[in-house]
Order: sequence, then structure tokens, then C-alpha cells
Amino acid sequence: MAKDDFAALKARTAQLIAAHDAAEAERQKAQEAAWLAQSRALTDAQRTANKAKVEEAGALLKADKCAEAEAVYRAVLAVDHLDLPARSGLGQCLAKQGKLAEAAREFTLVTTLPLADEAWRMVRTMAMVGMQTLPPPADPRIAEPSVVFSAEDKPTEFRDAPYAPEMVVVPAGEFTMGSPEGETFRLPNEQQHRVRIAYPLAMTKYNVTRAEFAKFVAETGYAAKGCNLEGVGGMKWEPDGDWRTPGYEQTDDHPVACINFHDATAYAEWLSGKTGRRYRIPSEAEWEHAMRGGTSTAYYWGEKWEPGRANVDGQPGQPGGRSTTPGGTFPPNPFGLYDMAGNVWVWLADCYNASYNGAPSDGSAWMSGNCALRMRRSGSWFNIEQVIEGDYRQPGRLRSASRFASMPSLRYSSFGFRLVRDL
Repeated sequence: MAKDDFAALKARTAQLIAAHDAAEAERQKAQEAAWLAQSRALTDAQRTANKAKVEEAGALLKADKCAEAEAVYRAVLAVDHLDLPARSGLGQCLAKQGKLAEAAREFTLVTTLPLADEAWRMVRTMAMVGMQTLPPPADPRIAEPSVVFSAEDKPTEFRDAPYAPEMVVVPAGEFTMGSPEGETFRLPNEQQHRVRIAYPLAMTKYNVTRAEFAKFVAETGYAAKGCNLEGVGGMKWEPDGDWRTPGYEQTDDHPVACINFHDATAYAEWLSGKTGRRYRIPSEAEWEHAMRGGTSTAYYWGEKWEPGRANVDGQPGQPGGRSTTPGGTFPPNPFGLYDMAGNVWVWLADCYNASYNGAPSDGSAWMSGNCALRMRRSGSWFNIEQVIEGDYRQPGRLRSASRFASMPSLRYSSFGFRLVRDL
């Protein structure tokens, strides 16, 4: 794709994001105008009745009768959405019931909605205090659908040079990262939160191949010796093992394996220098956005594991078995990317954190926490499609939200990588 085409894509993406935000702002503005008109149309009798109900609810709240108080507060708000004492009281009631996200939303509305009565200014102050004493709530937008900021019907593909990997443009978007409680194979470190990636980027269409990595090694003399290889009794460290001898047969179009984090970084730096473009390891958020491809299900094809979707062990009649397969053997995800699940694990730029508390929400890599470990995603040929109690290789590792971490110096014959390129 030409440089002018990328500029046009960026401009179009910015326009789509601006249009989406403007439409949301207009919707909120119209809602507030309707509520203000409703409040101004109240009779003196209605205002007096609402005030009495708020006092009644306050007494119930003090008596720890939160469910009853909540019902009264909501009855007041049904008559006047801008009754800030009722809304603040509702926030306190919800907080006492442990409904932290809902409480935070009510306190936020108290501080941002139009002030229909000057006597309520102190209510705003108390709501701000209440909001700051709440424990961190779950992201209230996690149930919202993914938004893909692109008018493209088909992924745009390009290659910067004959030796460079083929790339697919991943559109900007906003999505819920992580998995909901109750998702099969879910782990505690997958708590849901909303992430906006307000820029398009390019990702390798396939995992980086043996041929592409071999070009880098031939030009630089880079050595990547030592690898844990599959053998009798499981994985075994081989000091002389490397990407040329991963323990199974490969051709040039297979993904390169026996790669650690530093190997992947070195290749990205070499490719950046050769092409004059910035190639890098993806962030964890960029990876999940690209892997989901606008979906919100456990796997990018649906809620359940389906044989034939990815290269894992234990698939009678399917290619692979206990080795890699060429890119394109299995169906792509909605963004036109292949082997986002299975085949080889891929390294990501982020340091490991046991939860997403404090994680960036803009798509950038999280470069604090336990940086002795680096994230990896996707699962590999080493995973199994059967569910065996206590077996860590289960297919849940191939879910869109599944996350794992390893020491960046580790090489396994199931570890590979792919890159993104800034546009």
C-alpha cells in the first residue's frame, strides 16, 4: 500500500472516531435537555412529594434497609431525573449493597448533570467525596459491544519488501478486554475492562516464518542456540537445539519456532532498520483487539472450542498433530489474520501483572509490574483439544482473553512470534 493510502486510512479512521464521539455527545446532550425540561415542568406539589420521599429513603438508608431505600430513590428519579439528592442517596445505597460500578455511575451523574436547584451544590460535593471512597469498581462499559472504526469491507494487505512479512491493516477500535465471569477455562487474571485503540496498525498476516527469520540470521549472523524440544517424556532442554531443528519437520513457510522474547525483538529491530519502518512486538491490548476481530465471544469463532479451527494436538484427520503447520492451513479470524490461535505461542511486549488494575486503556504496552516475565498469547500445537482434568494444555489457552507469561530468555519448540508495524 502506498504512503498516501496510509495517510488516507489514518485520516478516515480519525473521522470515524470523531463522528462516533460526536454522536455520543449529542445523544447525552439531548438526554440531559429532556431531563431538564421534565424537571422544570414539575408542580410545587410534585417537588414537595419528592422531597418527602427523599427524606423517607434517607431514614431507611440509615437503618440499613438499603433495598427499600433504593426502591424509594428510584421512584423519585422516575419523576425527576435531576433530583440530585435522590441520585446521591441512590449511589450511597448501591455502594452499601456492593454494587460499586452502579454506585460510581450515580455519583458521577450527580457531579455532571445540570444543577436544577442551587440548594443542591453541597450534594455534588458529597457525591465527589463518596466516589473517592469507593473501592475500584469494575468498568461499567464492559457489556458494550466492540466498535471497529473502519469503513473497509476487506482487510488491506501489503508488504514493505520481498523479504519482509506480509502485513494486514488492523483498524482502530474499542473493545472489552478480558473475559466475563463464568467463561469456561477463565482465570482470575482476565478481569474485564474497556480499551480504546484509536489508531490503525499493521500486523503480520501469519506468524513470522522460518524463511523470514533465516534472512535475518544470514545477514546478521545472529545466534539463537538452546531450545526445549519435544521428545519422549515431554519437553527437554537441548543446548544445541535451535529454530533450524525444533524437533519436527518444517518447510520455509512454517512459523519459526524455538524463539524467545529477545530473538523476536532483535528481528523486529533488524527489519525496522532494513525497511525504514517501525516494526515491533505487539502490546497485549493490541494483540487481543486484533485476535478478537470485533468479536466478544470466548474464541473468535464462537463460545466453544471447535476442532478444525486451529493447530493443536489431538486432531484425528487434521494437519499438524504435534508440530507446526504452514500459515493459511486453518481459517483466518475476522480481520483476515491466520493462526491467531494455535500453531505457536507469540511473545508480547507487556510485563506481567496478576490483574488489570492500573492497566493502560489506550492500547499501549504495560511496562511496569513484574518485568522479569513477559506476556505471551495464542496457545500452540502443544495444546490439546480434549478437556483433561488438571492438564494445563487444555484448549482454553486458545481463547481470546487467555493470558500467560514466561521468562523472556526461554525458548520452546512451541514458541514463535509475530509483529506489528506502525502506520
